[in-house]
Amino acid sequence: MLTGKYCEHLPLYRQSEIFARQGVELSRALLSNWVDACCQLMTALNDALYRYVMNTRKLHTDDTPVKVLAPGLKKTKTGRIWTYVRDDRNAGSSSPPAVWFAYSSNRQGKHPEQHLRPFLLELDSCFKD
Repeated sequence: MLTGKYCEHLPLYRQSEIFARQGVELSRALLSNWVDACCQLMTALNDALYRYVMNTRKLHTDDTPVKVLAPGLKKTKTGRIWTYVRDDRNAGSSSPPAVWFAYSSNRQGKHPEQHLRPFLLELDSCFKD
């Protein structure tokens, strides 16, 4: 159901209709509750991944612009996906590489500052301000 919603871009009402054609009655409200429950469960995983990625001596980072539909407007705005990569295999580390992503609605420096504040790092960055 999550794969359908987020990877195949199938809205919950369409998924409900697909299930109904197969004889399984799942309301949109129920599917929506499942999405919420999964998001709550994945929050702990996201938090653990964040702590793992940031708890390193070296971090690679970049931000990427993404077009976002602006609420109430008929056009898009530019948001940002902040990417943080932990990968010290070239330095002989046996720690597994990992990536953590964060979204912000703009490119203000307060966003990476909030992400990085709890950790002291040597930062390898492509920021272009």
